[in-house]
Amino acid sequence: MKRFLLAALLLLILSSCGYTMAGLNNEIPVKYYINTVHNDTIDSTIGDIMQLEAERFFLKYNELASYKQATYFMDIIISNLEYINPVLTATDQATSTYIAYNLTIIVTDIDGKEIYTWNTKTSTNFSITSDAGITLQTRDGKLKSNIEDDLTTFRLNISRKVYK
Repeated sequence: MKRFLLAALLLLILSSCGYTMAGLNNEIPVKYYINTVHNDTIDSTIGDIMQLEAERFFLKYNELASYKQATYFMDIIISNLEYINPVLTATDQATSTYIAYNLTIIVTDIDGKEIYTWNTKTSTNFSITSDAGITLQTRDGKLKSNIEDDLTTFRLNISRKVYK
């Protein structure tokens, strides 16, 4: 009887710290396969940036899988790209610009049934310099940061759907 009580007490202490006994975790590991990244914009590099950042993001959380190992399949669509340049009237030059785009992520299960669709409109600003290379690096850095924020929000929202 003492051993049983000791084991129960130990199990209670460990479970309160977040540990679980093998076989008691009912949570299904989520693994995504990125089917496609549709870039419906005029800027071809944005699709490449999205693909690499999405792969990096889900790999960081150990949620990126091969086609055969995936529990869910993801299609990412980028559309409605806009650059908005505020122009300084004194010099007639733009010193910064806003970039905005729509992001849609469609998630399907193994049978191809759509289980979740997520949409957002994202925008960010970045400085324009006389050096086109630096301007593009700044833009790409801002895009990567926004994509990570968007994917974090997506991950939080879909976890509510998957782990009901």
